[in-house]
Amino acid sequence: MSNTNPITAEHLEPWNGNIVDLTMRDGSHLTGLLQRIDAEWVRLKSYDGVKVPNDGLVRIADAASIARAARN
Repeated sequence: MSNTNPITAEHLEPWNGNIVDLTMRDGSHLTGLLQRIDAEWVRLKSYDGVKVPNDGLVRIADAASIARAARN
């Protein structure tokens, strides 16, 4: 997946504290409660038993898009 406008920490700020679905550049999806750590990293906390790899640490530069996660 190619994205000419990379996601930055500022793009993620409005989503901080919400359950989101991050689409990664490799096409995979990570879902969890978004917590910003710094300008390079966020943490996705698992919810409803959904485990997030790497203890939930996600490099912002590896994300391609963000959307509200379905809770059903």
